[in-house]
Amino acid sequence: MVLAVATQAQPCDCPATFTWMVNTFAQNDAGFKLVVDRKGEAAYAEHTADLRTRVSDAKDLRACTELLNEWLQWFRRGHIGIGPTEQAQEATPQGTTPAPAQALIAPVGRTVKLTEAELVKRLDRMGNARHPLEGLWSGGPYRVGIVRQAKDSTRFDAVILASENPNWKPGEVKVEVQRQADGRYTGTFYMGDHSPEPVVAELQGTSGSLLQMGAGWVRQVPAPQLSQAERMHQRAMQADAPFMERLNERTLYLRIPSFAFEQKVRIDSVLAAHDALIRSTENLIIDIRYGTGGSDASYAGLIPYLYTSPMRSVGVKLWATELNAAGYEAYADMFGRGTEDGRECLDIAARMRAATGAWVDMNAQPWSVDSAHAVLPYPQRVGIICNEGNGSTDEQFLLDARTSAKVKLFGHPTMGSLDVSNMRQVTSPDGCYELGYTMSMSHRLPRMPVDVMGIQPDHYLDEGIPEMDWVGYVQEVLEGR
Repeated sequence: MVLAVATQAQPCDCPATFTWMVNTFAQNDAGFKLVVDRKGEAAYAEHTADLRTRVSDAKDLRACTELLNEWLQWFRRGHIGIGPTEQAQEATPQGTTPAPAQALIAPVGRTVKLTEAELVKRLDRMGNARHPLEGLWSGGPYRVGIVRQAKDSTRFDAVILASENPNWKPGEVKVEVQRQADGRYTGTFYMGDHSPEPVVAELQGTSGSLLQMGAGWVRQVPAPQLSQAERMHQRAMQADAPFMERLNERTLYLRIPSFAFEQKVRIDSVLAAHDALIRSTENLIIDIRYGTGGSDASYAGLIPYLYTSPMRSVGVKLWATELNAAGYEAYADMFGRGTEDGRECLDIAARMRAATGAWVDMNAQPWSVDSAHAVLPYPQRVGIICNEGNGSTDEQFLLDARTSAKVKLFGHPTMGSLDVSNMRQVTSPDGCYELGYTMSMSHRLPRMPVDVMGIQPDHYLDEGIPEMDWVGYVQEVLEGR
C-alpha cells in the first residue's frame, strides 16, 4: 500500500529537494542503515557529497529527477524512487524539459522511407536471399520492418510501420543493430520516449520467427511457422492474464504473469476451473517469469496444491518515527478508524510514537505458521520457473512455496527486492516531488538477505538451455525423462 502526503506547491529548488530527500530517507527508511552499514559510512558520505555537488547544476525537472534517483539507487533496486508531482510538471515553464519519464520525449533520430506494402514487395523479390533478420515484425504496440542499411550490409534498421504509441511515427528508426564477428547483433534500442538503450538482437528457436531485441518480437512476413515450444513461449511471454495448459497426461502448465491484487480474481478463477485436473495430475509447472510483484493474497489459492507440512513465514518489523506513525494513521483513515484494520493501524501508530527511533514488531511474534491445509496426493511434483524479472511479492511466493517438499525452483536468481517493504510516499515541502521509501524490514535479516543476491533456484538453467525451452526442460525433469 502506498500513501502520499500533500503540501502547498512552491517554486522548485533541486538542492533544497535533495537535502530534504536525504534527511527524510535517512531518518525514516527501514533499509537505510542496513545498506550504510554494509557499504560503509565513508562510501555513503562520498556518494552523497558527489550528488549534492551535481544537483546544484541541475537546470530542469528532468535533470534534477535523474540525479535524485541516482542517489536513491545506491541503496537498492526496488521499493524506492522519487519523481515530480503533477503540479510541478504543470508549472514547468514552456521551453524547459518536462518530466517524469513518460512525458520526456527525446529528439527524433534517423528516419527511413518505408511502407508496409513496399516492404512486402521487397521481401517477395528477395526470396531465399532474405537475411533471417529481414521481415515484418510485431512487438508490443509496434509493427516494424527490419531492413539492411543501404551503405553497410552488416547493419540493420527496424523501421516503424505502425505504432500504438503516439510518440512514434511511421518511418522512424526504432532499433539499429550491426552484426559482430561472433555472430551477435548489437546496437541501440530507442525506448518509448526515444531515449537510447544498448541492445542485443538474437533470433530464438528453430523457425527463425521469434526475435529478442529489447523486447519479444514475432515475425509476421514471411508468415511464421512456429514450433510447439515456440508457440508456448510466445503465448506465455505475451500473456496479460493467467492460463492453464495440459502438456500431456502427466504434466500441467500454469502461467501467472502477475500477482497484482487485481489479478487475484483471475488466478482464483483459473484454479477453480481446473481444480479437479490439478488434483489428479502428477506434475504441475508454475511459470512466474517477468512478474510484477503485487499482493500475497493473489497467490493464496496456490498454497493448498503445494502444501506438504506446516509452512513457516517470517514477519516484519517497523521503523518507528513520527512520519511513519502518521502513515499508519493515514492507513486507519483509509480503512475506517472504527474497523478492525483501522484499529490495528492506530495501535501500530501509537506503539511507534512510544518507541521513536527503534524497531516495533508488526505482530506479537515475528513468525507465523500455516497448518490449515491437507496434504494432497496430486500434484506430486511442482516446478516453479523464475528469473531476474521477479521481485517483491514474487519472491515472497517463492520463499513460501519452497518450504514444500513437492517444490523445486528452476531458472535464474531473482531480482532481490524483498528485504524492506511497506512503501509510503511523501511530498517535498515545495510540492515538487514525491519520495517513495519503506517502513518495514523482514525479520529474516541479517541472517538471510534476499536483496543482495536474490533467491537462488534449485536448478540453475544455463545458457545451453534457451529460455524458450525452459518449460520443456522442467517438464523432462519432473517426469524423470
